[in-house]
Amino acid sequence: MRCWPGLCFCLMLLAWQPALSAPSPVAESVDGAVTAWMKTYHISDAEVAVALHQNIVGSYDHGWKPTERHPIASLSKAITGVCIAGLVDDKRLAMTDTLDSVLVGYFKRNNGANAPKDPRFTAITIDELLTHRAGLTKNAFDDKNDHSVSASFKTATQTMLDFAPGSTISYSDSGYLILGYIAQVFGNQAYGTVCGKVFTRLGMPANAGVIDDTLVARAPNGGWDISAQDYAKFLYSFDKQSGVLGPVTSQWLDAQPGDAGYAKGQKSPPTQAPCPRFPGKPAYALGVCMKHTALGTQYYHDGLLHHHMPDYPKTGGSFFFVNEAGYAAVVIFSGENDGKAYGALEKSVIAVMTAKAAYAVPGQ
Repeated sequence: MRCWPGLCFCLMLLAWQPALSAPSPVAESVDGAVTAWMKTYHISDAEVAVALHQNIVGSYDHGWKPTERHPIASLSKAITGVCIAGLVDDKRLAMTDTLDSVLVGYFKRNNGANAPKDPRFTAITIDELLTHRAGLTKNAFDDKNDHSVSASFKTATQTMLDFAPGSTISYSDSGYLILGYIAQVFGNQAYGTVCGKVFTRLGMPANAGVIDDTLVARAPNGGWDISAQDYAKFLYSFDKQSGVLGPVTSQWLDAQPGDAGYAKGQKSPPTQAPCPRFPGKPAYALGVCMKHTALGTQYYHDGLLHHHMPDYPKTGGSFFFVNEAGYAAVVIFSGENDGKAYGALEKSVIAVMTAKAAYAVPGQ
């Protein structure tokens, strides 16, 4: 065979290239559901990523690249949860520790002037903060005037509890704000620096996620910016194969009891349920809703960007779901969110991720 040397070399390179893997049917199904949802609800931009364990098996650009960082709102809680789990596994914290023991120096400062307004506040435990059983009001901080995690924590200490600690389940941003402050104190660095280390534990860049400049004061419960791809990789933290959660926190997580209060709130006294997409008796811990099944454990959470927040023009939301086979789907989107659109997204993605086809794992 005769050929020009350069052309032959190029042809040889092409021959050596491995064949591109076919798109994951699970990822394609998730993106199909998101595409249909965007059309129905006139959603302007979104990014989608699906991972199997830590490997991305599909990512999709709907105006936003799946590698672009965008606000994830309450999906930030899982980052704080895994961060606190690290302190527990390192034996620097215990789930039974109370705020009085963990932050004794803070409360005694200024001759006791920093004492909380509600004397029950100091009896709250790490466990209760992680599971929304601390009795805290939904937002015990001031979005308009608090400009740091420390300032938000101080405001929270001067707010009365809604319930006695440990007595009632009610979703609270305040609990994860306090956990973020604790991480900051124990790490002796800014919250974002301390809890950003969860990414490096997974072999990811330390700046995979960053704190949104306009959400510093609520960073631990809703202030992270991250891409769909990197958040899908982060969710590998909850996979036992990852080893990110040590024996203590892994066993604690598995032992969380289900409770109907996580699925449905009550009218009197009013409570907010964190896991309405899981009927029956789900559980909540480390910033994620959990449902144990015969096949394993499902996880999910959602996040809503509030357009009414001061100096924060962004709108939209975020959502993830992890099934028992280890597939994790992440959607981050923009646009007005009226609740109905939000619910439709979650239901459609969960339906796809719990269909029989979503449990097919290559090589098994």
